[in-house]
Amino acid sequence: MARNLLSNRNKLNLFLDLALVVIFVCESEMRFTGLRNHELFGLAFGLIILVHLVLHWRWIVTITKTFFRSLLHQSRLNYVLNLALFLDAATMVLTGIVISHTLGLNLGIDTHSGFPWERIHILSAELSLIIVALHVGIHWKWIATQAKKYLFTFNLPGHRTTTNPVSQPANPAITSSEG
Repeated sequence: MARNLLSNRNKLNLFLDLALVVIFVCESEMRFTGLRNHELFGLAFGLIILVHLVLHWRWIVTITKTFFRSLLHQSRLNYVLNLALFLDAATMVLTGIVISHTLGLNLGIDTHSGFPWERIHILSAELSLIIVALHVGIHWKWIATQAKKYLFTFNLPGHRTTTNPVSQPANPAITSSEG
């Protein structure tokens, strides 16, 4: 039962991560989505990140408590990278909300005061490209394993799979009786 629960959790994490990737890619090119969808996707991105944090809260608390003690270097690097990614994503979402033109949010913040809200939003979006690339690189083995398990497990109709490719019968259409 614990294995099934972990499997379902991994599956949920994979699909949440895929949703984040799709939104991230669409968000990266506002001309593709238009301003209204860009802002809506930004809100969805923020909500999915919150769900992601809730699902990983136990890991966050555990690593935070042991950060300066006997923590493996890989876990410490992962923690720092995740913290940077969270702070950057929070900056993107929050500045996006502040500079929003289509969501009808009036937060009472003067966006014309000379404070560079839009510039911070753009810089955090550009920085996120680097941090996300590092994040994917560190987690590539998990991503590949879960994707293989949950996304690429189908068999084509009429396609026989075996565990030992050497034991497959020879193709009768190809013969070696050529003189």
